Amino acid sequence: MSASDIHQTTQKVDIRVYDFNPDELVTHSDMTISLDCHADVLAADKTREHLSSKSHHLPTLNSEDQNFFTNLLIDVALEQFVSLDFLDQLIDFLLERTDLSRLIIQHLYLHLLKVYKFKIEEVIKEKGVSALDTNLTHIQINADIPHESQVLHLNIDEITVKKYLNESLSDFFTHDSFKETISNTFCRELLNLALQQLESEFGSKALQEMPASQLQQRILKFLKSINAGPTSDQISLSASFHSQGISSILIERLNLPSCSLEDMHALLGLRRSPLPKRKARVELPAVTALPTSIPIASSIKAQLRPDLWRQDENANAKFQYRSLSNPGNYIEHYITSPGDIALLPWEAAEQIIDIFGFDTVKLQLIFAAKTMEQKEPWNSSFTINATDIIKLLGWDKNHNTALPEKRIAVASTAYALSCLLVRSVWIEGRGKNKIDASTPTGRMWDVLIEPTGQFDFVTKKIEKPEEVFITVSPGLWTMNFLNRAGLKAQEALYQFGYLAKDILQIDPYHNEMALRLAIQLTLDSRIRARNENPYDYTVGKLLEEVIPLSEIEAARNLKSKARDLRKRWDKSLKMLNKLGWLLQFDPDSYPSWLQPDSETPKPKDWRKVKIMDRLLDAKLTISPPNPIPELLTKLGSPKKMTLVVSRFQEVDIAPRSLLNARKAKGLSRKQLAGFIDVSPDYIGKMERGDRPITLEIAEKLKRILAF
Repeated sequence: MSASDIHQTTQKVDIRVYDFNPDELVTHSDMTISLDCHADVLAADKTREHLSSKSHHLPTLNSEDQNFFTNLLIDVALEQFVSLDFLDQLIDFLLERTDLSRLIIQHLYLHLLKVYKFKIEEVIKEKGVSALDTNLTHIQINADIPHESQVLHLNIDEITVKKYLNESLSDFFTHDSFKETISNTFCRELLNLALQQLESEFGSKALQEMPASQLQQRILKFLKSINAGPTSDQISLSASFHSQGISSILIERLNLPSCSLEDMHALLGLRRSPLPKRKARVELPAVTALPTSIPIASSIKAQLRPDLWRQDENANAKFQYRSLSNPGNYIEHYITSPGDIALLPWEAAEQIIDIFGFDTVKLQLIFAAKTMEQKEPWNSSFTINATDIIKLLGWDKNHNTALPEKRIAVASTAYALSCLLVRSVWIEGRGKNKIDASTPTGRMWDVLIEPTGQFDFVTKKIEKPEEVFITVSPGLWTMNFLNRAGLKAQEALYQFGYLAKDILQIDPYHNEMALRLAIQLTLDSRIRARNENPYDYTVGKLLEEVIPLSEIEAARNLKSKARDLRKRWDKSLKMLNKLGWLLQFDPDSYPSWLQPDSETPKPKDWRKVKIMDRLLDAKLTISPPNPIPELLTKLGSPKKMTLVVSRFQEVDIAPRSLLNARKAKGLSRKQLAGFIDVSPDYIGKMERGDRPITLEIAEKLKRILAF
């Protein structure tokens, strides 16, 4: 493209703000906006009129022009010969052989550009130039110090924006609303022209007696034969007229007065360019530091236990967790709308609570892990992309759902988390060591969701995002519960543990209880780390933390419920063991015959106590995967874990060592293969040295074979 071409296709908007003060970027008093462009691009804006809040609609033609078109009539009833297929062919003709679509895009472009100018002006008046997103490539702000002003340059490429609008409107041109509009206007006029010509050629009687299919063919043949001349000029004039009406309908549907500046960026395709991958990536090592303070634990419980939400005295939805050791300490969660802090009443809040579940909990764990990387989380933000989250959650293994749909699901999950509020009344310690971690009501996570891709004018959304960027600002709760400097000054808490990344890929549909247990045990591990026996549990107490008491009571009283609960419990233990959690059963309370998949015969007196009662009273030790236990004994500052960059990098595990370790554990090749998700044949090849042992496989082997 030549320099002259660039000049003709780039709109340059200069916004100059006077009374420049280096300390205050903008003074709202004197400001002028001018839009310089070549005449044919913005002919509708020659007057440079100031855009008011009411001028969001296109002008209409004068009454004389309107009468010319509306007075055209068709003597033959349309219903007698116009089929849906024929109508589609007429519309295709209009879009291909006339300037209708180009003119609609032109009108829309001009109007959106005018509204965009107005929105820019509004933002500058209300918030100042600093409120504009200078990361957008078309926005440039330069200081003109000699004139004590700033100059805002908006460089909008006409060709790029119109191409974007054309792609955005592709579905609109095939939508029923467009067909209905155009069939009652432009198509009727087109048919009128064709029928007049055919009437002069065949006569009125022959035309009325002609079969519908034959008449349709003759109409299409006539239209396709039109060349330059009066008829062609008349069709072009009609296209020009109706393009304004259709554009007005589009603009009305967009509800531009209520659009924000960010919405205008989406409409014009001016959103921020995709961030460099390294800045929006979310990669987690096999074990990563994780905040495990009470706001995290209580919010996870609030998401997994909808049965514990209640209506407060103001009919708002509220979840409350109260400390067992100090009832004066409690955490409360409420529901709000994004961009607001007002509490939602029960009926509205229920819609968000229903979205909560394992997906929101897993995404929150990812948010929390990324928060650990921030020096001052309450003053920081980070951006991650939906595609990486899909991989972390294991959704990439589901090939029945398209990738754009998965990205939308991630965005919906992030939206739900942005609606969760937290309030704490929490004091730890006594006397001089007392720390008040109480926090006023605020968001757990402030989330900005930015999908990138093609805007759909029918649904007014980006239906198939090419990526979704999620910018997260951790809430003010982190100032009191995740404040390293505050802990040193004895003014705040700094509470964290460690997360085994594999937890994120546990499928809740097949291993729900295993996921519930893994999350609970992860949060428990930091609290129990300094206990004499930090990983000792009673089955009943552990189950009370992850499932409703009603389920446990039902299992005590009904055999069918008891069988189901035991089956789920045993399955969850096997899953945890597969993921590297170490299980040890108390021989007295949890005998071998009661353990999962045991072939040990039951003792003669086993009927004296119900199996479910025995199980609930049974004791066991569940230790998190290595190296978490060792890390927890050294809690202070989180140790930065090494991120596995390449899953195919080889490690130094000798084939003979692998063979000996497997036999020492008493595992067959088939059993070991099942634990690490490879084939038995591949195990044999690794033991013979015929296949490399990658880092990913080595991590699993170390957990299972205890290298």
